[in-house]
Amino acid sequence: MNTPTRPPVYALLVDLTGWTLDRTATLPRSHRFTFGERIDRLTLDCLELMIEAIFATPNQKEPPLRQANLNLEKLRIFWRLVHDRQWISAQQLLFVSQKLDEIGRMLGGWLKSLPNSSKNSVRFAGEKDIGNKGKE
Repeated sequence: MNTPTRPPVYALLVDLTGWTLDRTATLPRSHRFTFGERIDRLTLDCLELMIEAIFATPNQKEPPLRQANLNLEKLRIFWRLVHDRQWISAQQLLFVSQKLDEIGRMLGGWLKSLPNSSKNSVRFAGEKDIGNKGKE
């Protein structure tokens, strides 16, 4: 069986997963199994969806990539909430936000490169909102 090459976004997600597991292990015990578990699960789900997309046929790549994109948005919100409660530092929030943005831009680029992708139907994680200029 030929093993597909792994795109650079895969390596970023693996690194983010390790970093995430280390951070969530230090959350206050009373919240480790709510916030921590949810963040861990979403991060691992993103990695799993990435693996599904890597091994999918070209016409089956879009659904896991779109779900991974949605999970990135959820992670962005959860990490902001964790920071608001001062469970991580501003530097840690900046680090994870930059990683999520970079992964989101890569996912968006991958989605846009797919044939027959409904690429204009969603804003990708990490993409700037430029509004609806000329679409009204």
